[in-house]
Amino acid sequence: MKHARTFVLVLIFVMALILKLHNYSVYPQRGATSDEYTYSFMGVSLLTLGVPISWSNFNIYKNTYDLIIDNLYFPMVFPYFDHPPLNGILVGAWAIINGQNSFASIQLSTIRLVPIALSLISAILVYLLAKRWYDERIALWSLLIYTTATTFVINGRVVFAENLLTPLLLLSLYIYTIRRVIKVHTAITLGVLAGLSIWTKELGVSVFLTFLYVFIHDRVPQRYLVMLTLTFLLFGVGYAAYGTYFGSQTFFGILMAQSSRPIGPQVLQTLINTPIIVNKPYFDGWYFLGFLCLFFACFDVARHKLLVVPAAIYFFLLIFSINQVGEMGWYMIPLFPYYYLLLTTALISLRTPRNLTYFTK
Repeated sequence: MKHARTFVLVLIFVMALILKLHNYSVYPQRGATSDEYTYSFMGVSLLTLGVPISWSNFNIYKNTYDLIIDNLYFPMVFPYFDHPPLNGILVGAWAIINGQNSFASIQLSTIRLVPIALSLISAILVYLLAKRWYDERIALWSLLIYTTATTFVINGRVVFAENLLTPLLLLSLYIYTIRRVIKVHTAITLGVLAGLSIWTKELGVSVFLTFLYVFIHDRVPQRYLVMLTLTFLLFGVGYAAYGTYFGSQTFFGILMAQSSRPIGPQVLQTLINTPIIVNKPYFDGWYFLGFLCLFFACFDVARHKLLVVPAAIYFFLLIFSINQVGEMGWYMIPLFPYYYLLLTTALISLRTPRNLTYFTK
């Protein structure tokens, strides 16, 4: 039986890799979102020139110039602060390793290998978490759905910061899960992961807020909560120092512009009703069912705390941080693991009529 499960596990990962790599440099098509070049430009320029340079539509920047690469137009700015630099550094380093150290030389076939690798790491963590929280059967089925659902397969091959944020959060959850007693190194490690998350994307603050809640709820000794907070704040201060070093006025101006975005019910409706692959609606049934399972799991937070709490925190922060509808498919990437874990748990539980009240009992 053990050998059979190992074979199934390997088979699922092989299938996941095949799906990820199939025409990965062709679809989503070049130009579907220019954010892929946002991160790669920023990373390459930071590592080669020592200044973050990329494209932006914000008019706050003073240093601007126009750039056209193979008929794609980029309104370039520097120093660039639209996004934190960690994902860009990772992607840019990979591009440079492969000899693509200028903006014009960057190829999608190269930089998309980074999110593919990160999404496979996320898949491994989904399996480990499901096995730890539930059982082997739920772990295998969760992994299968997670790695084959179309919205995840395609969004998981595009250079978005969310594809880095997802494994950071999953890894932090796994570390917390396997440590029965929180100690100094555990609190600091979780603080480091939360700090790296904020250097990945502003919504990465959801990692810190998740463990702030969990530590308080689980009555973790206060000294460890302080260690978690101070470690996270150290990274936050470092990020502010990064922006101040390159240009404090522009840096804080961009932060203010991003924090003053209008919100409304249309954003919530779009997130719930319209699964999107990069920039195109794709009505994937797994997406809707996963969202429904997440909703009902909120009625049993005690049982699904480490799924519901981070998902809820991220989702509500997301609602209050975006100001557009349409091209927002990648924002949902960090929620996919919770969708498919809860969905699988529900499907297996609902196999018999007596379990029809699984999420509401």
